[in-house]
Amino acid sequence: RDRDGPPLDPESKTHRPFESYQMWGDDLGAGFVFREHVGMFFPTEYYQRTIVPLFGMGCGLPGCNFTNDADTFVTESKHDSKKPDARQKREVKRMSGMKALEQHLRSKHGLTLCTLCVEHKRDFVSQLPRFTPAELKKHLSRGDGDGSGFKGHPLCEFCRPRRFYDLTKLHEHLNKDHYKCHVCD
Repeated sequence: RDRDGPPLDPESKTHRPFESYQMWGDDLGAGFVFREHVGMFFPTEYYQRTIVPLFGMGCGLPGCNFTNDADTFVTESKHDSKKPDARQKREVKRMSGMKALEQHLRSKHGLTLCTLCVEHKRDFVSQLPRFTPAELKKHLSRGDGDGSGFKGHPLCEFCRPRRFYDLTKLHEHLNKDHYKCHVCD
């Protein structure tokens, strides 16, 4: 049972009033953190150890300490075809969020995220796989291999090389942007 006792009043056999519970409202006191956008309380230690990294947009690769905080600086190369590689201009920019994570993964690890999965998959960015360019190409066209159940992001044969998250999104696109004959209706 919960810490405040049974939900039913034993004498009247009715539910206890909400106010009779000791812990309620938007402040449970010391030792708890309230995450407003999900409407949940978490024990502080669990919140710091598990929830913050889950919602975070850090690198997540072993041995990399890129956390993508508010004051994240990312080095970005400006390519000039007239200059040799050693003399390329490098800029240090303040970035945050997905832009900083994508730039970090690309420049430091040669990896990327699948933008279709980032936009549509119901998962945390921290839990999404990181791909090399070859792995991303395979992921998009053929999926993630046997046992995953994922067979790739479907391709619109009319808009090549445009891909969609799943068949539902592809069919929405086809119905909206391409001609349908009487057979399809």
